[in-house]
Amino acid sequence: MTSARLMRMFPHAGGDGLEDWGTLSAADVKSGSPKQRGRTYLDAPDIGLSAGVWDCTAFEGTMAPYSVDEFMILLEGAVTVTEANGRVTRVEAGEAFVIPRGLTCAWQQDGYVRKIFVIYQNPALPVPQKPAADHVLKLDLKAKLAPCAGPDPALLNGAEPRCAEHGVYHDASGQLTVGLWSATPYDRKATPFGRYELMHFLDGQVDLHDGGTSGQAFQAGETIFVPKGTPLGWRNTVDVKKIFVILMPNG
Repeated sequence: MTSARLMRMFPHAGGDGLEDWGTLSAADVKSGSPKQRGRTYLDAPDIGLSAGVWDCTAFEGTMAPYSVDEFMILLEGAVTVTEANGRVTRVEAGEAFVIPRGLTCAWQQDGYVRKIFVIYQNPALPVPQKPAADHVLKLDLKAKLAPCAGPDPALLNGAEPRCAEHGVYHDASGQLTVGLWSATPYDRKATPFGRYELMHFLDGQVDLHDGGTSGQAFQAGETIFVPKGTPLGWRNTVDVKKIFVILMPNG
């Protein structure tokens, strides 16, 4: 069972606070002698979900189907992902991307890399022969957002906000979604959170609280993971924008 509490995800600059995760499997490495470290903030093997921070020295991986759906934000370094059809995606520090489960590709980093990750490996489904997306998806952080529904008006202390969204990825089961979201100021009462969600804030500031005395403030550049069932209230006095990675498990 996962802990129902807010999990502030620290960047672990320079690898500070990360644990030794040993070397990568030789079967996964084409060249290099990579040494990896990490910290897992959430590990829920019963639903196939994990989130944390990882770093690793230089290496080139073998071409193979990607065994998980993985969302990543690069905090340091750069990565080149080459697909079986020759398509190349270059990702640098500050950028975010998704590698769909089942996509045949190879990972290459010429130097040190540190990243935030969310991994989903649906335990009910095998690796698909046809991935949900046919290429690596790099998020366009300046993409135009479309108006969308906001929070339940019955839970608001005050006026309803204007919200907007841009979807980037949906996994094959429809349970995992990645995208961008924004909102004008609003104040929502604390209720049990109905999903698992990583939030990486791009603009603005928000206060998240449990309805009592416990709360945390988050601003642009900061990241939080909220497990399902966590008491969560929301209050922003300026416009906010975030990347979201949401898992709504069936059942």
